[in-house]
Amino acid sequence: MRVRIQHALFAGFLGVTGLLVLLIVTLVARGLRQQLIATYESELERELALAATMVQRLPEADADSLAHTITALVQYRVTLIDTTGVVVGDSYVSAARLRGVENHRHRPEVEGALAGHVSFSERQSATVGVPLLYGARMSRFRDQPVILRIAAPLATIDETVARVRNLVAVTGLLAMALSLLVAYGLAVALARPTVVMAEQARQLAGGDFSTRVPRRAWMAELAELAVAFNRLSDELRARVFDLRRDRDEMGALIDTMAEGVVALSDDARVVRANRTAHELLGLPGDLPPFAPVGTLVRQTELRELLEESVMRPVQTREVQVAERYILVSSRRLDHGGAVTTFLDVTEIRRLEQVRRDFVANASHELKTPLTAVRGFAETLLEGDPPSKLKEEFLIAIRNNTLRMQRLVDDLLDLSRLESGGWTAGHEEVSLLASAREAWSQFVDVAEERGVTFSAEGDAVAVADRQGLEQVYRNLMENSLRHTDEGGHVHVAVTCCAEGMAEVAFSDDGEGIPSRALPRIFERFYRADSARARDAGGTGLGLAIVRHLVRAMGGQVRAESELGKGTTIRFTLPAASS
Repeated sequence: MRVRIQHALFAGFLGVTGLLVLLIVTLVARGLRQQLIATYESELERELALAATMVQRLPEADADSLAHTITALVQYRVTLIDTTGVVVGDSYVSAARLRGVENHRHRPEVEGALAGHVSFSERQSATVGVPLLYGARMSRFRDQPVILRIAAPLATIDETVARVRNLVAVTGLLAMALSLLVAYGLAVALARPTVVMAEQARQLAGGDFSTRVPRRAWMAELAELAVAFNRLSDELRARVFDLRRDRDEMGALIDTMAEGVVALSDDARVVRANRTAHELLGLPGDLPPFAPVGTLVRQTELRELLEESVMRPVQTREVQVAERYILVSSRRLDHGGAVTTFLDVTEIRRLEQVRRDFVANASHELKTPLTAVRGFAETLLEGDPPSKLKEEFLIAIRNNTLRMQRLVDDLLDLSRLESGGWTAGHEEVSLLASAREAWSQFVDVAEERGVTFSAEGDAVAVADRQGLEQVYRNLMENSLRHTDEGGHVHVAVTCCAEGMAEVAFSDDGEGIPSRALPRIFERFYRADSARARDAGGTGLGLAIVRHLVRAMGGQVRAESELGKGTTIRFTLPAASS
């Protein structure tokens, strides 16, 4: 809780004066009590001397009656105690109760009297239950040593001290009240310029650099402080302007970087992260200030790497986060903490894998027909085989050459599609008419194998006519390749929601195993590689279909059950009616 300066000054004056009054009251009360006790002790010492004389001169009286006699004379309690501590007489205790009084051997005043001098002590009496001042000395009664003790009540002293203490306290409080009135006025006068300056400082902290402190302070120090404050305001305005400009430029630079950047404190808390780092690490948009890395980064290796970076240098390392590959580099800062950068190399790794797969698959696909062509050619060169065998060899060479040509053509088409070298046209095309036109190219092959074709429904799509025909041709080639004799190919065209038209291309062929279904649109992938290769398939047809459909604004998916045929569904934007 914050207080104003005049209140603090007033509280200080109040505390000092209050403490002084308390000390005065305490010291006066204590000194007065000590003085009164000393007076009582002097009086008790004289009365002990008088009582000792009476004890020695009245040997015929018993101890108890002697104690009562002395009490009648001095008006105080008198006790006679033998050297063993047994009370033999007490003016405040009846003779019948003397046997029940506890032994007084170890009372301080008794021990002092046994030591040979007059001794005094203060305490609450266990016998009569009131505070008493005890004085004791040695005496002789009936020629036997006896301890004579007189106890004076302290109530009178305490009452006197209380009256004086109250009087001093009231006087001190009155004086304190008067001094506080003066102190409060002085505190307000001293604090007023400071309060004004504090208000100006708050405005300055809020960004109002035009504020000025007047130089009307009646104290030279405050006037000099006002001048320094105004100079500071001008300097801060210039510095803040420069800092804001630099901060905005730096923030814009960091946020536009392709690399993710995270600044960490020396205890591994996130100080700042740019937009790319948010995307790569999945950080929340409203990042909590100075949030621990452990609460934001769940991936174990990456979290440990970030926590380690603030303690020791970390070599550049590649970390996999979900499906991303991130290159992590960190640098410790001189004042503590670290700056860590993240470079997404997922696409680079994907392209590397694509390149490796492409080289391996293309090499494999080309090796088989090349080997066959070489073998047949070498056989023809080595001798003169029969005409029928020579014809078979030449046909095999031609078929393998055509297979390589189809592979090269498909590779060129796929390369053009993936590189963006092919741009889809936008014209209205009848999906049913395009399917029938594409099938016309396979009528002879279909009749030879006894495969029938049917189509139903229709819709007009906005697509590239040649691209759509190539989609149909690739699907029909696949169906004819994987459909047994007497099979059937069916095309169903429907309109679906959200302005799209759907084509369901079905056959009743061998079907695709469920484990292979997610991969059939990958290039060079075959569910049944032996049969597809024997039938002349390149493994690129469905990959080309996927690229063409996507380029024309649609999506493609496959449905199949082993032994029950396959359905390829693709969508295209429907023409507005």
